[in-house]
Amino acid sequence: MSEPTYTHMFVRADSLLAEYLCHVELLDLTEPRAEQLHALHRDHARGSCLVLAATDRQSP
Repeated sequence: MSEPTYTHMFVRADSLLAEYLCHVELLDLTEPRAEQLHALHRDHARGSCLVLAATDRQSP
């Protein structure tokens, strides 16, 4: 049986972990926090940063 490429780790969107980790799923993401996290992760590769992908979906 093959190993998964990554496991899902969930963090609260208002935590410091959300600011530093890219491979996490965000819980309770609000629009203002999405804007903050998007600014922090904006230089990351879109294909590998789950936080950036989540904040893209949250933006209008």
